[in-house]
Amino acid sequence: MKNILKILILLIFSFFIFCAPSFADETFDEIYEKLEPAGFEYMFGIDPYQAEDYAKYMYSPYPLFRVGLPFIFKDIKIEPGYYILTPRKKDGRTFILFKEQGRVKYLIPVYNIDIVDPLFYDQYIPEKKKGFWEKLGQKTSNTIGRMFPKKTQRMPAPKAYIEVNDIDREYYQVILYYGTQKYYMIFKQR
Repeated sequence: MKNILKILILLIFSFFIFCAPSFADETFDEIYEKLEPAGFEYMFGIDPYQAEDYAKYMYSPYPLFRVGLPFIFKDIKIEPGYYILTPRKKDGRTFILFKEQGRVKYLIPVYNIDIVDPLFYDQYIPEKKKGFWEKLGQKTSNTIGRMFPKKTQRMPAPKAYIEVNDIDREYYQVILYYGTQKYYMIFKQR
């Protein structure tokens, strides 16, 4: 098992060395100018895949993001508040949906998608140690869960993490770590 993990890490590392992304030589000004707004909206602000996601997972599978300052992307101004971030693909492009109270409020394009290091969540997101009663409840839940067919069981939500970087006091880079992928977004500060 350890050898498989080492080989996987070596493959991922070699992928990053030999397949450097094409945007690496571009400045954030160029990246920002190249990105185009979505050009479409969801009818009534409803994400068509939301019900499917909530039926598949035990709880909301998407991270909650608190915006403290206005984020600006072209003519879209994301006001301070709490938003659920949801990655979606449409017409060959990837967008992050900023949802507020279950409705899609903003659609922001992603300029890069990358792979999350397999050990990232273990290193940077600590797991809460379970007490006796929590362990007992988990074992009971797992035992009862094995009685039902696999297709009816709900899965735990993918792990998620959000990173915001201040770049040259002109841009914010927001990186959404979601499951095995990282989604990069860029916003102007003012």
